Amino acid sequence: MRTPRGPVAIAVWMLTVLVAGCGASSSTSGAPASTTPPASTTPPASTAGNPLAALTARQILAKTIADFKAASSVHIAGSERAAGQSFTMNLTVGANGCTGTVGLGAQGSVLLLRIGGTVWMKPDDQFWKSALATAPADLSAVEGKYVRLSPKGPATSSFGAFCYLSQLAGQVGGADDQVVKGQTAAIGGQPALQLKDTGQAGSAYVTISASPEFLQTGDTGGHVDFTDYNAPLALTAPPASQTVAGSKYGL
Repeated sequence: MRTPRGPVAIAVWMLTVLVAGCGASSSTSGAPASTTPPASTTPPASTAGNPLAALTARQILAKTIADFKAASSVHIAGSERAAGQSFTMNLTVGANGCTGTVGLGAQGSVLLLRIGGTVWMKPDDQFWKSALATAPADLSAVEGKYVRLSPKGPATSSFGAFCYLSQLAGQVGGADDQVVKGQTAAIGGQPALQLKDTGQAGSAYVTISASPEFLQTGDTGGHVDFTDYNAPLALTAPPASQTVAGSKYGL
């Protein structure tokens, strides 16, 4: 499978990887890729003191997605390898915006920033030179600059999708009829329940609580961790001197 070229194709492919696992997502993340299951796995928790015991896997998934969408912010980080391509993701996404980086291994990385309805991307030099089918003729005009994406441009709908909890949440749970309860585990020191996708290799771990939250999703290619729910998120727009209009470059 050839690596897609162009900002839209790459972003859509990466987003597909991000949400491909557990009817809820199998993904990318800031932690190294690993096929090792989380530590301290045990059989499914008993009903005693377990607020999820009486719920089906589909009900738990639905509640977790709803809580994810309602969060004021979530830090999402991890790594994935698919079709010979490495990806990394290190983003904090909130109700009012996002900030962080999406990496494509040898093809470079892109810093993303959203404040309200405005999205900027700041690709590194390697991205401009290798990830795009055709780099801007005057590369020096965009190197090291934030590109303000056109509000209705294709890059906004693709790269920007990383920056909205509602859009990310809308991608998880597409195969919720294939989700079953798995084992319990300790993820980041928190008791967690595994939700397994019977149709794929992916799974998700959610907190064992009345308001479950995603802690980790993944498959054999890597995993993504969800941390720092509802932490304050400060966002600052880049100065005009460091910004170029994406409309000049079809972005």
